[in-house]
Amino acid sequence: MMRFDNGHPWGTSSPVPSALALWLAGLGIQPVFGRPRQSTDNAVVERGHGVLNGWVDPAHCPDFSHLCLELDRFATLQRERYPVTTGRSRLELHPDLLACPRPYRPAEDKHLWSSQCMFDYLATFRFHRKVELNGRITLLNRTYSVGRDYKRRTLAVQLDADTHEWVVYEDDGRELRRFVPKDLDYTTISQFTLAYRARGKT
Repeated sequence: MMRFDNGHPWGTSSPVPSALALWLAGLGIQPVFGRPRQSTDNAVVERGHGVLNGWVDPAHCPDFSHLCLELDRFATLQRERYPVTTGRSRLELHPDLLACPRPYRPAEDKHLWSSQCMFDYLATFRFHRKVELNGRITLLNRTYSVGRDYKRRTLAVQLDADTHEWVVYEDDGRELRRFVPKDLDYTTISQFTLAYRARGKT
């Protein structure tokens, strides 16, 4: 489980899960999001971010390499030197901070990623989409045609985790259409662009 706020790229301004959330779900990591505009839900982390920003001052780092060095310096100071309780550092109090029970290895990413885990996560969402004049709806920036007869109507859509299909429902809950999802695979999701529409595109 990993907790995030709702800003880009972690979350989105809409109920649609971000591409990052889908990628993490495929790795078996459950994304958990706080309530929008409720920083007190995660007050300790928010405070930590403020301290980090003040100590590192990313805006004045001349390049990415310098930023990495400053972040390493901050992490060392915050964990190993800064006293928090009876003069002892966080690392002295919690030596397991250096333990990494599940190290991330980029070379193994594709093999560890599970489309079924991603589908199971995505199936927990239920979307409502207004049908455009051309009879299409948009899901994760891909379009699907439900027919012009339904233009301007708002329909419910949910993923079937067993069949891996989008299911579109009538107002009364009856099934209307099923669609095979477009580009719901590791190659596309790992690009972190699937949940966003390109500017200028409709």
